[in-house]
Amino acid sequence: MMAEWQAGMVISAAAFVSFVASPLWGRRVDKTGSKQSLILGVAGYAIFNMAFAFVLWLATGSTMPVIAVFMLLVLTRCLFAFFSAAIMPAAQTHLISQTTAEERPAKLAMIGMMFGLGMIIGPAVGSAMVSAGILVPIVFSALIMLLPLPFAVGRIVDVKFQPNQSGNRDTLRFNDVRMRPFIVLMVVIYAIFSAIQQTIAFSLQDLLSFDAVKTAQWVGIAFMISAVTSVVCQGGVIQKWRFTGSQMIAVGLSALLLALAIFFFATNLVSVMMAFAILGVGLGFAYPGVISKASLAFPSQLQGQVTATLQAAMSLGFIIGPLMGAGLYAEIGIWVYSVLLLFLVIALVYLMLNRDSTVEELA
Repeated sequence: MMAEWQAGMVISAAAFVSFVASPLWGRRVDKTGSKQSLILGVAGYAIFNMAFAFVLWLATGSTMPVIAVFMLLVLTRCLFAFFSAAIMPAAQTHLISQTTAEERPAKLAMIGMMFGLGMIIGPAVGSAMVSAGILVPIVFSALIMLLPLPFAVGRIVDVKFQPNQSGNRDTLRFNDVRMRPFIVLMVVIYAIFSAIQQTIAFSLQDLLSFDAVKTAQWVGIAFMISAVTSVVCQGGVIQKWRFTGSQMIAVGLSALLLALAIFFFATNLVSVMMAFAILGVGLGFAYPGVISKASLAFPSQLQGQVTATLQAAMSLGFIIGPLMGAGLYAEIGIWVYSVLLLFLVIALVYLMLNRDSTVEELA
């Protein structure tokens, strides 16, 4: 049986690979178009998710050394992360190529809505399938991912962005000053979200004296509530009122501030669930808002790299958040949410002080 640190290392290694791979896929998308990268990403997702399940199956039915199991799990999960890192940049860049500046925030929100629906449907389907075998949900997720491939091969038509006037293709670097505000936002938002993921179980146990089973049940319900409110915002509210990217960011960050304040002052289960509902609103507005505003601030030949850089920033947030959340909760308990609130405020102050370096929207 693997140690806890080894299980954590599998997750951390995959997150790091996603962080590194995303910009590489972004440059490929800008060079060759979205279609090839999307097909490779979807196929790799399915193949290496299946390979991950196969290694787990071997580990449960053989005397394979623990170190061998660990290395194979790291390998298959890192390959999974490498190829799946292509999916969102390719999909978002293809959508960007098909939309006007006015349409883009709402259309990008639809991608977020699909992601949210997956978060609602996936755990429910997985829970129903796990009685047939603990690996069945992983295998099913790999197989169902192959369903869009025929559509992608046959129906998607690339709109390739033109090189710059010199005939060269620009390269967008992670430390590009023009991207800094958007990177800061994405890292901070998803560091906070993943810190909440890491600490909420401990928080419920300490606040309400829940046992392990009840804690697991309510954590699942909480994240489902968050996903539902996010889907409602992205699929309903944003589609109807057609917010700009700046407006969506403002609403999203305001909701995140409110959610963190409620987490800190929560005294009962209702207030915790209310905080998760508002957290879903924040993520539902902030994610498409940041991507749409960033995409409108850069020329067409950089769109793949813009979306990929933001995905890398999100991956960085998912690396930082759990470490920050778990470390702080062990020392200060519920006060961790006040630190996360302060973290967000500091980021907002930094952005306000550096507004002159932010490229204005072209809308």
